[in-house]
Amino acid sequence: MSFVLRSTLVLAVAALPAAARAQAVGPDSARRATRDTLEAVMVRATRAGTPTPTTRTTLARRDIERLNQGQDAPLLLQALPSVTTTSDAGAYSGYSAIRLRGVDQTRLAISVDGVPLNDPEDQVLYFSNVPDFLNSMASVTVQRGVGASAFGTAPFAGALNFESAPLATARDLTEYQLTMGSFGTRRASVEKATGLHRGFAAYGRLSAQRTDGYRAHSGNRARSAFLSAGWFGTRDAVKFTGFAGRSRMQLAYYAASEAELAADRRTNPMSPDERDDFHQEMASLQWTHAFGERLRLQSTVYRNGAGGAYDVAVAPELWNFNLDHRWVGLLSSLSYERPGLQVAAGAHASRYSRDHYLKIRPDLDTRIYDNTGFKEEQSAFVKATVTRGAVDLSGDLQLRRAAFRYRPSPGTTFPEPSIDWVFLNPKVGLTWRARPRVELFASLGSAGREPTRSDLFAGNDDLDDATAAAVLPLDRVRPERLLDLEAGVRVRRARHWVSANVFSMRFADEIAPIGALTLNGTQLRRNVGRTTRTGVELEGSADPGFQLTVSGNLMLLDARIARYTDEASGTTYRDVPPLLTPRVIGNLQLVRHQGDGELSLGVRHIGRSQLANDGNAALVTPAFTTVEFGTLIPFLGNLIRVQVQNLLDARGYASGYTDGTTRYLFPVAGRTILATLVISF
Repeated sequence: MSFVLRSTLVLAVAALPAAARAQAVGPDSARRATRDTLEAVMVRATRAGTPTPTTRTTLARRDIERLNQGQDAPLLLQALPSVTTTSDAGAYSGYSAIRLRGVDQTRLAISVDGVPLNDPEDQVLYFSNVPDFLNSMASVTVQRGVGASAFGTAPFAGALNFESAPLATARDLTEYQLTMGSFGTRRASVEKATGLHRGFAAYGRLSAQRTDGYRAHSGNRARSAFLSAGWFGTRDAVKFTGFAGRSRMQLAYYAASEAELAADRRTNPMSPDERDDFHQEMASLQWTHAFGERLRLQSTVYRNGAGGAYDVAVAPELWNFNLDHRWVGLLSSLSYERPGLQVAAGAHASRYSRDHYLKIRPDLDTRIYDNTGFKEEQSAFVKATVTRGAVDLSGDLQLRRAAFRYRPSPGTTFPEPSIDWVFLNPKVGLTWRARPRVELFASLGSAGREPTRSDLFAGNDDLDDATAAAVLPLDRVRPERLLDLEAGVRVRRARHWVSANVFSMRFADEIAPIGALTLNGTQLRRNVGRTTRTGVELEGSADPGFQLTVSGNLMLLDARIARYTDEASGTTYRDVPPLLTPRVIGNLQLVRHQGDGELSLGVRHIGRSQLANDGNAALVTPAFTTVEFGTLIPFLGNLIRVQVQNLLDARGYASGYTDGTTRYLFPVAGRTILATLVISF
């Protein structure tokens, strides 16, 4: 660990001129500008900025405010390019998930202000644990493809970079939000921002929400809090950021069969007694120092914790699965900018452990098994962009080590298994401003990612002597590798802009879902050899006048698995599409502005996708199209926000799986109305 940290700092400092390290602070106006921008240094160090050869879309605060009703974060992002989302409850809140270009979210790097949020064992963030999260975010950038290096899990197929509400530039504000809607949905939140006073500023939010869920007995009762506070000087800034959430849900992670859905579209095959109760907390302390206008150092220490239990019916018993994790880390970055050159380097080290244990109700004093997984990580990156005239050349290199160790339950006879992986992830890119408003870009990047714990254990939560013999040694599941080529053009005019991107993603040893679920709802995955995802993405917006904005995006994708063998039957399939990967995803939106109010109409289309990796045209989720309506209504100095989702009550299925003969599908909620009153002063 120490070698990686020292090596990164040596690389970073060596890339910087001596004059920059002694740069003097400028006049008062420059000092104020430095103070106001110190807060954004971490986001700029890890998020792809401008200029950049990466493919990404940023949802700004004004867009979040227009769409947010307290729903899980993936559901708010569903209209962004190449995105599909699902919620096992059907709408608003539950075990929701996001996919990019058909790739599941275990292979997306998720962070807030540069601090990684992917659980090291599962490599995913359970958004249900942090309800109303986007209510406290200033922006979110969805980057597609390998992209720029980040802290934590490598951005394997994309990244979600959240930026928390700013402090140094925020005004004094108090805001209340009250939401009511379909399926028993209720939410209340209160926010307070102090503004900057004598260098100090703070922001806080409390939220409570509930929903009965679209599917039967799939409700959620949740509450959350967010707090940030900081001191901002001319050369230094110290910022604390923390959030906590608790969610108590009725489980719905099993899909219903077509026959069950025909009888009752809202049916849920799980028992009302199958429930969970989880909490999660994260706290970080960030220090930023400006050596001058060009050179900045930022360091963050963080702690993330989560725990809880969920009940699963295993007739005639009710099994109580428990999880509890602890995760601490330290990250640091050094950035330098001058005309024609941008350089950033960073290092990260973390340590994680999670207890897994099982009880059987009503005896909650006896543990049937009790095991612990340990994960540690060290990584470092250095990247630079050099500008020569109208051309930007960029390079990015990340070195990352991850190590996993397993302590089995008492009484087992096999020794503690362990494994570690080392990945070298290079990226290069070019941006050419061919004309003042025309930009062409291309990038080539490679990234590797280790298996999750569930991948290593074939979905088992505990290894006894029998299961250990079937899954050990741990190197039976190989890490996956991706080579990603992206190229495109961006055109910006006074009243419109358009972006077109082509991509070719080539996976080696992809750890892909195989269409089956474990007892606790986790998708089973395994290495499937060579796969490809090739496609084109179009995105744009136009202002034709009359206070009207027209925007949209479209993805056309051809995804193939070269060779897939079904272990159950022994049948081998060649050149077949991977499951849950639509060939077409499209969104169109019209917004009519009128003062502080607006009317919006959105159309979303999702093409059909396979439920298994066998190419069977009968085992698919059907294509579907939904229409949404929204309005913002100023009211006595406040605001009323109304959304009607799935306005035409279309029958759609966001996800599913199959047993080889029957389709089991997760329905998209029918017509849903949500209304929020926003009171600000």
